[in-house]
Amino acid sequence: MRLPQMNNRKIPNHPDTQASQFIVERLNFFDMNLPKLRSLFPHTAHTIYLNHAATSPLSTRVTDALHKWMTERQETRIDNYVPFMDTILDVRRQLAGMLSAPLEAVDVCPNVSTALNWVAQGIVWKPGDRIALPACEFPANVWPFLHLRERGVEIDFIPHTDGVFTLQDVEAALTPRTRLLSVSWVQFLSGFRAPLAEIGKRTRERGVWFLVDAIQGFGALDFGDVEAQGVDFAAGSAHKWIMADQGIGWCYMSHRLMEALHPPMAGWLSGVVDWDNFFDYRFNWHTDLTRYRLGTMNNAGIATMKAALSVYLECGRQWCNQHVLNNAAYLAMHLEKIGLQRYGSPDPAHASGIVTFRHPDPEIVYEQLQKKHIEISVRNRLLRFAPTYYNTLEELDHTIDVIKNL
Repeated sequence: MRLPQMNNRKIPNHPDTQASQFIVERLNFFDMNLPKLRSLFPHTAHTIYLNHAATSPLSTRVTDALHKWMTERQETRIDNYVPFMDTILDVRRQLAGMLSAPLEAVDVCPNVSTALNWVAQGIVWKPGDRIALPACEFPANVWPFLHLRERGVEIDFIPHTDGVFTLQDVEAALTPRTRLLSVSWVQFLSGFRAPLAEIGKRTRERGVWFLVDAIQGFGALDFGDVEAQGVDFAAGSAHKWIMADQGIGWCYMSHRLMEALHPPMAGWLSGVVDWDNFFDYRFNWHTDLTRYRLGTMNNAGIATMKAALSVYLECGRQWCNQHVLNNAAYLAMHLEKIGLQRYGSPDPAHASGIVTFRHPDPEIVYEQLQKKHIEISVRNRLLRFAPTYYNTLEELDHTIDVIKNL
């Protein structure tokens, strides 16, 4: 299958409504850079990829950066360890700008699970301490805290309906013994986007640490000012919406949490290292988030993250944010029109790039879409669609038509 060229786009022949026309107009407004952007993603010539909540494709900008790094390691700069520190610093600056955070509060990390475990294992817990978690979280945001039950820590699960919970549900779960609340910015299955600023206000009032798993949106949606939202810790991996390689991610830690935590592990990069005297074993933790570095990092992955973030930042955070939301809203609207039942919230205030639907035979739908070179996910026997900012109306319409014809 070869998709049509996107330079001369036409309004789809769907039933005209005021809401759908608004979305179409907004999509057209933000399509000005799509042809150039899509040229960076070769798969768009033969595949409609709506699965960015799982693992995303790589742009040519990313694969070029990876090839450059590998060529240096192979031929021109085999020992590139020290020169590559400039690239790591560049990525930290990109992330700090996206979070409106101080540079010293941001760093790269292997993945979300590792970063969450830094906090879970770094707090001094007492028997009877409590942690609150939504009962619809991805396991990566659950197991690091369930593990603490061995120390007498209790877990309070916040109730949900179809992957959606309210601010009142969160408040009800915060007890006098609650020390930590961890939520996903965007729920992996329902696509529900949590009201971080409102939650952060409540946790600050109660002296509760506020952790955010930002993997399902960061790099496509605009996260906003992390400190203004009262977030103490946030982390994400790069292989989803950032569209970089696997096995690399990022994290943020507030100054007050950094002062309160004791790193659970130490490596040769965690403290002050004198490159001229490696036998100087006097140990001092770094004063910034780099204290959590243990040893040699995934530099190849970091190179891909810099390239992927560069694409996102060149397009513009607001441009990408609006295009992702419009694509998801358009897809959801027309899937509902053909009779699919939404799993999650239709409230635009909690919208993200993920829209999920019930279907009596989700595996059959998945198989038929695969035959048409359309990629989505089936999770918990639900159809999950996750378009991003380079997807087009033509791709969404074709997907809708395939499902309709089933």
